[in-house]
Amino acid sequence: MQKTALDQAAKSYWSDYFKEYGKMWIRDIPRRIKTAASRHLKADIEGEFAPIAGDMNNNMLSVEASFVGKIGNQEGKILVTASFDEEGKISEFICNRVA
Repeated sequence: MQKTALDQAAKSYWSDYFKEYGKMWIRDIPRRIKTAASRHLKADIEGEFAPIAGDMNNNMLSVEASFVGKIGNQEGKILVTASFDEEGKISEFICNRVA
């Protein structure tokens, strides 16, 4: 997953306009999806994760992401669902290799 920095004006906009939902999207979440996928697949992975969808409920953020790149030494694709708790730690991780 790729993290893009926001300036203070953008953070204010998202938190003022979308309230709690906006605050969930602008907080600094540890980017552990790539590490968790590597551990789950028991292989080194090289490439990028791209967010597909997200959902927030009960103070949890769930993100779905796709990966295209190398898994071990072979080209591969992965779909991941990761849920983050209030502290930004992964509470649930589901990784499915597509190809």
